[in-house]
Amino acid sequence: MNVPEDEQMFETIEHFRQRRRLPSVDQDHLASVIDEISLTGREPVKYVAGLFARHEIVFVGHNFPSRKTGMFMQELVPAVTGAGVNMLGIEWACVDDQSLLDELVTAEQFDEGIARSALFRWGLRHHFAYIEYLDILRSVWALNRTRSSDSPIFRVVALDYDIDIDAVTENADLLSPYAWEHLRARGTASRHMADVLLRECTDKGRKALVLTRTGNALTRLRRRPHPVVDRIDTEIVDGRVVGCGNHVYSAIADRAATVLIHQPLNADGEHGLFTLPADGYFDAAFAHSNRPHFPVAFDATSGLIGRLSCSTSVDGGDISQLSHGWVFLESSREVRGPTPLQGWVTDTNLAEARRWSLDPQLRSSQATVEDFANAINHAAAAAELNWTQIV
Repeated sequence: MNVPEDEQMFETIEHFRQRRRLPSVDQDHLASVIDEISLTGREPVKYVAGLFARHEIVFVGHNFPSRKTGMFMQELVPAVTGAGVNMLGIEWACVDDQSLLDELVTAEQFDEGIARSALFRWGLRHHFAYIEYLDILRSVWALNRTRSSDSPIFRVVALDYDIDIDAVTENADLLSPYAWEHLRARGTASRHMADVLLRECTDKGRKALVLTRTGNALTRLRRRPHPVVDRIDTEIVDGRVVGCGNHVYSAIADRAATVLIHQPLNADGEHGLFTLPADGYFDAAFAHSNRPHFPVAFDATSGLIGRLSCSTSVDGGDISQLSHGWVFLESSREVRGPTPLQGWVTDTNLAEARRWSLDPQLRSSQATVEDFANAINHAAAAAELNWTQIV
């Protein structure tokens, strides 16, 4: 007999909690969580746009790229202009290519070739080359095409910078932590990203929407290092990881806010590398027969939701320490990975791709165009399967 998918999710959550020596989900407590989300939740685009009434910089964080997240950001870009936002900060491009981004979003026609060039080197580092994310840039271009003559240009601002690839040998293992003190000649990425945001946004009296990985989106919480995720290219101070959002928060406090897309969090490692947010209560709420309607966004700073524990995450503490707001776009069984860009690496840029890649196999002179295509496809598949890593 087939088990309904919602029952399967509850079984997964119960197994997850048992393995971590947590009691079963309290059904009365869960009912109260469901009620709070249902009563206070808002449509996600309107919710995030509304945060700019109280904040100058809003970070949207996600650990894994997904089709739905890319599409959500495409909708969010035009929505935030009414709140006085005219800047999108992105982690997945480098300031070295800022001129390309400025040219792209103000051109008469959208030039996908320029977009690909602007995203090329960061994308190579992280196997990040997806249609839905490139189309976020297209949404900014479309917005600028319809703006009135007296409206400011909506900019896309690159936050990271190109690593100093000439500082290491051709056969250096760039996945080793020893290489990064040479590769990061301009200091840590997190500090650099924060400096760009503060200079381009706060110092000029502007508001910014920022899309980054979760580690750089956290503002108040300084998390404990993760044995895999934080092995390279991470700033650790007094035993805590300091991301871009932490630096920004140190400068402007609650004028910066964090919103997290619902995804697995980094785990403490005892039972794997990923864990369910709120120790499974969010997933149980949206698997329940009386589930809140989604997509939905809701505050995570107070009330019953804010006190939900994240005891199995490397971050620990409560949900309120992680994020100001939470966005639930889709259930775990509906998650689809982002769509890989075709022709990301060709015979024309193969040599450059080998040079800028971090993976030793892809840096090899034997690496082929097909090898790079496979790496992007595998990364997209892994993003879609991240929920299956919860045990």
